[in-house]
Parts: sequence; C-alpha cells; structure tokens
Amino acid sequence: MRAAAVALVSLAVAACSVETAPGPRPAGPARGLAPLFAALDAARGPVRIVQLGDSHSASDFFSGRLRELFQQRFGGAGRGLLPPGIPYPYFRPALVAVSESEGWRHAGSLSASGPFGLTGSIAQSAEPGASMTLDETEPGGFDRGFVEVLRQPGAGVLRWQVDGGTVHELDTAAPRAAPQWLDLAAPRGSRQLRLAAADGRAVTLLGWGSERAAPGVVYENLGISGATVGILGHWSEAAVREELRHREPAAIVVAYGTNEAVEPVSALADYGARFERAVGRLAAAAPNAAILVVGPPDVNRRGTGECGGWTVPPGLALVREAQRRAAARHGWYFWDWQQAMGGDCASDRWAAQDPPLAAPDHVHLTAAGYRRSAEMLFAVLMEAYRRYQATRLAS
Repeated sequence: MRAAAVALVSLAVAACSVETAPGPRPAGPARGLAPLFAALDAARGPVRIVQLGDSHSASDFFSGRLRELFQQRFGGAGRGLLPPGIPYPYFRPALVAVSESEGWRHAGSLSASGPFGLTGSIAQSAEPGASMTLDETEPGGFDRGFVEVLRQPGAGVLRWQVDGGTVHELDTAAPRAAPQWLDLAAPRGSRQLRLAAADGRAVTLLGWGSERAAPGVVYENLGISGATVGILGHWSEAAVREELRHREPAAIVVAYGTNEAVEPVSALADYGARFERAVGRLAAAAPNAAILVVGPPDVNRRGTGECGGWTVPPGLALVREAQRRAAARHGWYFWDWQQAMGGDCASDRWAAQDPPLAAPDHVHLTAAGYRRSAEMLFAVLMEAYRRYQATRLAS
C-alpha cells in the first residue's frame, strides 16, 4: 500500500474503534433463516442480502448466480452497495458500470485497520475535480442513490448530481472523524450518479450505490481476495453500524474460511472463538438479519496425498467444524460447501470434469463451478423457504 494510502487509512482509527463481541445469544429456538423468509413474504420494498467473504465472493460468479436466481424468483430492486470507484483492476460489478477519473487514491483493509466499512475499501480524492460515475445498466434504472463519506477535520466539499441535473454539495469538514451516510433522492428511472471533489481538500468515500424503491431482491457481494474472517476486525464499528442501519439487510452471508484452511493447524487453535467474535459483531449490528454462514469449498494442495497427487489440508476440517459449532451455538444457518461438492478430494474431481468445475489451483472454482455451487445453495434455501411457508400456513 502506498504511503499516501496508509496515511488516509490512519486518519480516523481512534474515532472509529472496534467494540468487543457480544456474548452468546440466550438459549431458545434458532432464528435460522426466518428473517430472510419473512422479508421475502412481506414484499413491501427491497429485500437486501449482503455477502461478505474472500476471493470466492469478490469474483461475483457465486454471488452473481445467487443474485440471478433470487431476482428471477422474487424480482430485482437494483445493485445496492459497492466499494467506491474502482478499488482494484478488473473490477466489473454486475448491473452497473463504474468509471473514475484520475486523481483518486484507494486503500484496502486486507492488511490495515482504519475507518473502513462493509466494502473494506476507501477512495480519497488527491486533486480538485476528481470524479467517479456509476451508470445503471438495468432497464429500470434507479430512484435512490446513496454515498457514505468520512467527515473529518480539513476535509473538502463533495459534489454530486444525477443524470447531469442539479448539482448538490456537502462540506465534509467536521471537528472529528465520523462516517456519514447520505441518501440521494433521484427521479424514477435515473441512469447515472456522478460524484466529484469540488476543491483541493481531500474527500474520503467509504461506499456508494443505487437501488429502486420496489419489491425485489438486492444482492450485494463485498468480497476481498486473500481475506480471512479476521478482516472484520480491521473495519470501523461506527461505519459498519451506520451502513447496516441504513441498509437493513434481511440476511448477511458470511463466506470465509479458505485462507484459514491452508494455515498451519497450530495457528487455528483459537479459530472458533475468533470466528464467533467476528461474526457476532455483525449479528449484533444487524439484529434483524439472518446470518448465513457458508463454509469453505473443498481445497486441495500439492502433495502425495489421497487426491491424485493432491491432499486436503488438515485445517479445512477444523475450520468447517468451528464454523458449524459457532452457527449452532448462536442460531445462525450453516451451509457446508465442501460436503455439497462431494467431500474430500471434490476439488480434484471437479477439476477433472469436462468442462472443469474447479480451477487448476484446486482452490478456486471455474465460473461454471461457482454457478453450480450457487444453484445447490439456492435449492437448499428454497426448500427451507417452502418448509417455512408450510409451517406458517399450518399455525
């Protein structure tokens, strides 16, 4: 990370401290997926699902197919929350096109703590007039835009406009650092949201996005390549709570574990407690959301093991079981991705198929493999939804 980027990350660490995790939920029936299903049944407005994870979530093949399936069945309400600007090369979010001018510095939370929110990313203007544009590619456009800024001493003026219309401004200077969420009204069917730094003082953005005020699903994927669940501890509790308060997700999908699974077993002795604390903070910040824990897919490493010249790292079973136990303890829903693939050595078998479903590294999947995985998970969720509806009708 460049020195300038490190500096922007450190601006508000003290003001955006991370709280300790809550204790276990009181004993009683697991809430499972009921908040998600209740929101789908109510159908009064957007049903938001937020997926957080590692490279499997960043690629949007897995989450993208889930988005397609949810929106085919329940309708679509837009793209939702995105990292600001273009956080890394080849960033290509579905349903929208994002562009930015020169003059932005980007910083990520993979190796640094700071005033990050759910996107795990910050964009800070480095020159006057630096701009970024979000173009809606769906036919329905959007009628609501939003942006989260970091207000702080000496900060500059943020300027925004919708479809080239009226220019609005906000002075982001403030006595102390704190995130602020801005809802930006837009006419129905709007196509473009443009943000710009109005002067030479830096403007810092934590996230932005668009959606429609209509029944339907908004599925947001906010994955970061190389991440473990520990990345949640790099984010600002204040920013995360602000975002979850405004987004009001019906479900949070937590999909970490692959990078932990290849760590030495000795490094995983307290993994269960770390996972429980990290996800517990999310659950406490979004008390009305279902928590869906997606275990890691099958991972194989080069060796002389049982998978045709590959071996299953021993940490994979430890991570899966720790996540399963945490989910059972707190009433979260757990989906075992590795078992859905076929258990140990599934990655080797998937890589050998024609066309292959797993990548040559036996860690990632192909686009087809991610799509198949998403379809398996969606089928499980819809069967649970069917049972939920049947139980409600019978009561």
